[in-house]
Amino acid sequence: MSFEAVMTAVGRWMTATDALAAVGAEATLAQAGEPAHPDVARALRAVSAAADLPQVDELAPPQREMAAAVIRMCLRQALDLVDDPSRAPGWTFTDPDIMAGWGRGSMMVPGALAAAPELSDLRSFLDVGTGIGLLAIAAARTWPNASITGIDIWDPALRIAAANIEGAGLSDRIAVRHEDVTELDEPESYDAVWFPTFFVSEAVLDGAMPRLFRSLQRGGWLVLGRMAPPPDPVAEATSSLKTIRNGGADFDEKRLTAALETSGCVGIRTLPRQGPSPLEYVIGQRPGG
Repeated sequence: MSFEAVMTAVGRWMTATDALAAVGAEATLAQAGEPAHPDVARALRAVSAAADLPQVDELAPPQREMAAAVIRMCLRQALDLVDDPSRAPGWTFTDPDIMAGWGRGSMMVPGALAAAPELSDLRSFLDVGTGIGLLAIAAARTWPNASITGIDIWDPALRIAAANIEGAGLSDRIAVRHEDVTELDEPESYDAVWFPTFFVSEAVLDGAMPRLFRSLQRGGWLVLGRMAPPPDPVAEATSSLKTIRNGGADFDEKRLTAALETSGCVGIRTLPRQGPSPLEYVIGQRPGG
């Protein structure tokens, strides 16, 4: 490929990066309640208008907060890739913006799951890879009668999770602990388990599935999450790159269906996609409910 072709692509993607930053800046300003310089404010609105987006300050505060957090996470991870492209795959991030972005984005998961009849009324929920605890907090609010357990092996995130849960006033309903999913030993403890497979390797998936299946109550549901970006070659390739760099594997629907079948699950299906989220949910039930 010629240098001119490379730079043409770079210019196109730089525009997308600048537009992303502009939306993040609008969300941050609205969230903080601080005015920008009038010239900058007009220029920011012009970017949103050119992209046919509504004014960001018209979004509900939690929506603005989520948008700003996800954008910061994306930009910080992109810079990390450029600055340290030779590091081995794995989750080693301590940057608060990266952890917060993944946490804020994950808060959409419980609501999406609760839209499925099988998962509309849960009493005990396991959040594997709980991170900073925001998915667990969203789960407690989505299923008000449920007790929530979160496990993770990344202590910097777990320390933030404990503070977030206490700040939300949910310490009586959410417990988080340091535990490797491949060592989980809680037979028939949960009526639903969330397992984000985009953070794990093939070996971890194979080691975790039997333990997660045993942790389900009879009739409980195991939910495997995967990233399913739009059918655009660049989107697919960059999503796969991020997954691999984070220490995960790019599992497809067929692979996750097979993993559920091998573990002993029945009633396996993929939930309908909701909204703009790239997440796809493949679910299976432990027999005997």
